[in-house]
Amino acid sequence: MTDMSVLIMIVSATAIIFFVKFGLLRGIDNIANAMSWSAKARGQVTGYATSVPELVCLVSAGLAGVWEAGLWNIASSNIINSGLMLCAVLFYRQFGELFNVRFIDEIGFASLAVLVPILLMHFDMDQQWYLVPILLGFFVIYRFVDRRINRTSPSAASDSGPDEPAVGSLPFGIILGICALIAIAIAGIFLGEATADVVDQMGVSPEVAGWILGVVTSIPELVSFFAIYAASKRAGKSHSLNDTQEALDNLTGSNMANVSIVYPLGLAAYLLAQLIMSS
Repeated sequence: MTDMSVLIMIVSATAIIFFVKFGLLRGIDNIANAMSWSAKARGQVTGYATSVPELVCLVSAGLAGVWEAGLWNIASSNIINSGLMLCAVLFYRQFGELFNVRFIDEIGFASLAVLVPILLMHFDMDQQWYLVPILLGFFVIYRFVDRRINRTSPSAASDSGPDEPAVGSLPFGIILGICALIAIAIAGIFLGEATADVVDQMGVSPEVAGWILGVVTSIPELVSFFAIYAASKRAGKSHSLNDTQEALDNLTGSNMANVSIVYPLGLAAYLLAQLIMSS
């Protein structure tokens, strides 16, 4: 049984990579090009979308009563996402761009999103009902600050370069993106269940289980970070800051979605399941 569960984990993880790279990212590209999105908007939407596996795994863990493993999935995913972003930046030799003052708020929120779940678990506050509205409010604050700070500035405009026509089909992008999200969600369900089986049969602790899930649910971010810089390099636009802007907003959007959307929704599902079971 363990061998089958391991096989399901591998197949599910491979499927997620495939659907992210050839479905979700292409769908977002078509929508972004058709609607002339900025690099920031494209990165944020990609970040939100690539948090779908974490949402599926956390809600599944909460409903199954394995809350700690699901929450460590969120915490580890945000840590791993940050590490993967650094790997992509170093691989394409654009580390120096991270020190641009233009990116201070993205880096700040991405870092806060790493700290929040760890601190809540450390102080045994991670299962409190009042966290649901507080964490959702944290996302509202992030969006408000992001809009206030990142208004179009002369420096940002100069970095973007001349406008070039981009071809994209809005209907095709929407259909492809929705289909990819559904496929990723289904693969995420199989991934979460198979991982839980392996953990249960091998006697792995919830923390280790969460890290295992964190690794596999961060695969979409891994694919998207490297895809952003690779596309920029192919287009001859490396070091224009737009690629780093998109990648950072991808990171921040994903980390913030994990901690202030996925976490409260998973917590609400967990507390509701506990309430129903105790009644």
